[in-house]
Amino acid sequence: MTTAADVKQYNTQLEAENPFAQITENVCRVAEAPKPPKAWYISFAISSTVMLAFFSSIGFVFWEGIGAWGNMSPVFWGFPIVNFVFWVGIGHAGTLISAVLYLFRQDWRTGINRFAEAMTIFAVICAAIFPGIHIGRPWLPYWMFPIPNQMSMWPQFRSPLEWDVFAVSTYATVSILFWYMGMIPDLATLRDRSKSTVRRFAYGIFSMGWRGSSRQWHRYEKA
Repeated sequence: MTTAADVKQYNTQLEAENPFAQITENVCRVAEAPKPPKAWYISFAISSTVMLAFFSSIGFVFWEGIGAWGNMSPVFWGFPIVNFVFWVGIGHAGTLISAVLYLFRQDWRTGINRFAEAMTIFAVICAAIFPGIHIGRPWLPYWMFPIPNQMSMWPQFRSPLEWDVFAVSTYATVSILFWYMGMIPDLATLRDRSKSTVRRFAYGIFSMGWRGSSRQWHRYEKA
């Protein structure tokens, strides 16, 4: 069983064998490559095939209605609630991993945090699909949001479906902020290494003026 001491010893050995400059070079090489490797194209093709099957299935449900799932009641969720709870649970797992590592102030948590938060964000996106399908008229999902309109109509805030909307929206916002804040120093590194004007401009915007000063690092760690 791997312990925190083993991981710390491995990180110390890794830093001794690879200086920080070399580690930066290894990490940035992927983003700075002129074109993706063949493995990326293979993975993209497989993912695109699965996504096409997903959209075909969703299109069939839109055409036939949620009765295609065997749900003949306008009250019960049925099949969508299972998927909704499953994906929310996956998102909670990613948040739990990040939170526990942060509470124990583990210095090696950065890479794992990024992976866990990315998993959380995509899980929340998947979870948000099913309330939109469940309403029966998926072309009107904005009716679930308190948007001012000419009819002066508001959502039913006492509805559990509306609670799901606010829960998913809040969860997604917090997860995206947590995920994005962890990338700011790395985005600044990519900005400084970029040779393309467009990339330098884009990375400059997303790095939010990060310069790596001691004051910035102090406030960053406090946040």
